[in-house]
Amino acid sequence: MKQDFLIITGANGQMGSYLAQYPGLKEYPKLLLYYKRSDRLQDIKDNEQHMKLSCDLMDADAISAALNAAKQHFGGNATRLIHAAAIRSSDSKSVAECDVEFFSHTIDVNLIGSLNIIKALLPEMKARAFGRIVLFTSVVTQTGLAYGAAYAAAKMAMVNLAKSIALENAADNILINCLSPGPIECDLETDYQGGYLKFRQDYFEAYKQKTPTRKLISKAELALLCNVLLSDELGNLTGQEIIINGGSL
Repeated sequence: MKQDFLIITGANGQMGSYLAQYPGLKEYPKLLLYYKRSDRLQDIKDNEQHMKLSCDLMDADAISAALNAAKQHFGGNATRLIHAAAIRSSDSKSVAECDVEFFSHTIDVNLIGSLNIIKALLPEMKARAFGRIVLFTSVVTQTGLAYGAAYAAAKMAMVNLAKSIALENAADNILINCLSPGPIECDLETDYQGGYLKFRQDYFEAYKQKTPTRKLISKAELALLCNVLLSDELGNLTGQEIIINGGSL
């Protein structure tokens, strides 16, 4: 039986791996794209509901090959995307001190990686007159990020990329929206170390102290929002940045 499928990028990340197993998304067969590590996906086996593939989103040919493999596997097309892949400004340096090459790399991987995966999907979505795209951006689009300007700049660029894509494709029933959460509940120690771990820990604690709910953003809340944004029932919600920040103004 032919089945159109959902793509989750960054599927081995803490958010991506949660989405891969979230019950609310179980109706969608899933292509789970990861970069190098797949340890958080080890309990998910390739079957009629799942396919796992390593893919560098900076390589358009690799994306094309992954899509072709998934179409063979599921027998349908990619009509939905949750783009959760990201890298951060892990040098945690000020703009005055930053390395321009590293700054550029952070922007390229976040922005051009987003462009590459969306560009690969749009022709088939347009042919089907249906598409749902969710981009994970960040609350730093509203606030900036001291010692993380490259990440903040990349996420703001992604928001405006989404707004442009929405304008170009809304008439074809292709809807694209951004989720911009504050810090997400996660185990920082498994992904970071040294000075950058301390930077992330301090940032998370400062966020909790200043946000009205005094809480980090839960993965369950974000998964619920993804489920809504992927729905067939939507017709007009597109080109929006949805801010999840515990009530901060």
